[in-house]
Amino acid sequence: MALQIRVDRHRCIGAGNCIVLSPTAFDWLEGEFLKADIVDLTSVDDEVLRQAVLSCPTQAIVIEEVEELLPWQLRGTRTAEPRRVVKTFMFTDIVKSTNLVEAIGDEAWEALLRWHDQTLRSLFSAHRGEEVVTTGDGFFVGFDSPDAAIGCATAIQRTLSEHRQAHGFAPQVRIGVHASDATQVGRDFKGKGVHEAARIAALAEGGEIVASKQTAIGYTSTEPRSVTLKGISEPIEIVTIDWR
Repeated sequence: MALQIRVDRHRCIGAGNCIVLSPTAFDWLEGEFLKADIVDLTSVDDEVLRQAVLSCPTQAIVIEEVEELLPWQLRGTRTAEPRRVVKTFMFTDIVKSTNLVEAIGDEAWEALLRWHDQTLRSLFSAHRGEEVVTTGDGFFVGFDSPDAAIGCATAIQRTLSEHRQAHGFAPQVRIGVHASDATQVGRDFKGKGVHEAARIAALAEGGEIVASKQTAIGYTSTEPRSVTLKGISEPIEIVTIDWR
């Protein structure tokens, strides 16, 4: 069966996860800022395409007839009742990963990525974070409280810093944290809060934790600054958390 895939450009937040996983199938849409489009579905394996679809944090990429195409483990999410929840969302991302792959080569990159994934997943588990999806070189994770999310983010940056001191290198990771209500369907989350969390993460530099102001109350941070997130009409105040 041929895959039927479409991109809802209004929901695309420009995370680039699809392009990272399937660079020959997806590309930035010409004439639009940070919106993806489908180039050639036949240029990449079907399973990789499915992974690219699942890695999209806002489900901007849609596979038609999902029930037949997704693994059986995921089919239950089709019948799950949507419900409103309050969560704290975290997005992580290795900064300049493409440059890093070019510098160290594919084999070393795969080994580094395995270490990165295992390290972060162990910290998610320790802080009771629920991994929603991996984005190729990062993660989308949900937590039940800001304290758990920020505690995890701090642990990630400290662990990477300690590894650099002990072994000379660890990838630079940016982290965004944002507490918001959202619609949950199965293990997936949708809504404005997810968009905001992804956009906040994109503002961070390597080694930084950027959070919305209300999420970081009680934590040592920079002075709040007001930013306008792409696709979000109202400005939001963000801070950079001091984790050192």
